[in-house]
Amino acid sequence: METKQQSKANPASDGDPSHTSLEARLRADCQPASHLEEEAFQRYAWATYQATQSRKIEQLTEERWQSDPDNPILFSQMERTQKMAAAQERRADRALKALCQLQKDRFAAYEVTAELALMGSDIEIPKTMPAAELRNTNLHRTNPNYLAQFLLYDSQDLRNPPNSPSSS
Repeated sequence: METKQQSKANPASDGDPSHTSLEARLRADCQPASHLEEEAFQRYAWATYQATQSRKIEQLTEERWQSDPDNPILFSQMERTQKMAAAQERRADRALKALCQLQKDRFAAYEVTAELALMGSDIEIPKTMPAAELRNTNLHRTNPNYLAQFLLYDSQDLRNPPNSPSSS
């Protein structure tokens, strides 16, 4: 259960129109397709909203400091808000990078799944499997057919271990 203080800290729970419209625009661009992608998307949308708000605060503190440049407190506040805005932007960048990686892996897994289907096998590829990275690690083995064969043989070995009675 969310407290009033937590609710105030999270505009998504209050239905803040600026956060809601930003999230809708980002969702149209990012199109998350799984729960993992949705989690990464939510982190990205929230961090982007926070970065936007931080930039507004940064502008305000800079204007205040420019009106009294000799005031060390205003200068300190301006520096802190700049650091806060930079941290929020880095957070948004990391969340977007994670979302993009999940989507890249999803599309690479689609190709491998299609190859598995052509081979007559129905092995589910975990959403956390770095399919895109696996395809790029060895340039001689980058095609989806190779990964499909690897998964097929690997899963058959798991079902029938060498010392099991069914393998004799």
